[in-house]
Amino acid sequence: MDFPEFTDTAALAALEIEALRALHITLQDLRHEYDSALALTQRSYRMEENAELYTQGRTLTLHPEALHQAGCLADRYERGIGLLAWRYASAATVLGTAVLERVVHGRPAPTADQVTGLCDEPSLGELRECLKVTGLLIARDPWFREQREEERQMLLAGVEGAIENATELGEGVPSDTEAVAAGRLTAFDREGADPLYEGVLKQLLVYADQFPMEISWFLKQSRAGALPHQVRA
Repeated sequence: MDFPEFTDTAALAALEIEALRALHITLQDLRHEYDSALALTQRSYRMEENAELYTQGRTLTLHPEALHQAGCLADRYERGIGLLAWRYASAATVLGTAVLERVVHGRPAPTADQVTGLCDEPSLGELRECLKVTGLLIARDPWFREQREEERQMLLAGVEGAIENATELGEGVPSDTEAVAAGRLTAFDREGADPLYEGVLKQLLVYADQFPMEISWFLKQSRAGALPHQVRA
């Protein structure tokens, strides 16, 4: 999805637009890179399995051993890119929600420090609270709002699941859900355990990608006088 042109910037601070654009473009590249890393890992596993088949019963197993090492390297790269993508996708989600909520309710523009802070990876609890925010797509048709609401609920459940899973990691990770929620997912990553973002990251990337367009859409409808009276600026 392309980044929209905010031609009338009166409703948004210049730094808000810059932050939205920076995170949006970053996520485009990281999303493609993560998909490539997943494909590389899967290909490595398949090649190793094929090599193991033809070397069964043979003395030398150099080929599958080498491919196993290659698979381990691919797996580490996939995990690293996944964590990087989570860091930016979670920030884009929190920033996008904050900006959309602000313009919908006509709240004052944030300070530069506030905008900059929203570009950092949020805690799991901050992301969870952000995903509890509803009723921001008032400029959209009911069918679209229902679809987005379904996505939001699924993602919220996924983040809550990640918090629960983190409490079982041990190795210095709190066993209390609220203590985990106060920390960042990337800080809880542990080698040998499944990534906490597994099953959630792809949903988050798609969800975060929509915010610039939703903000632009709301502003256009607002300028056109096409919003319910109670939410017009």
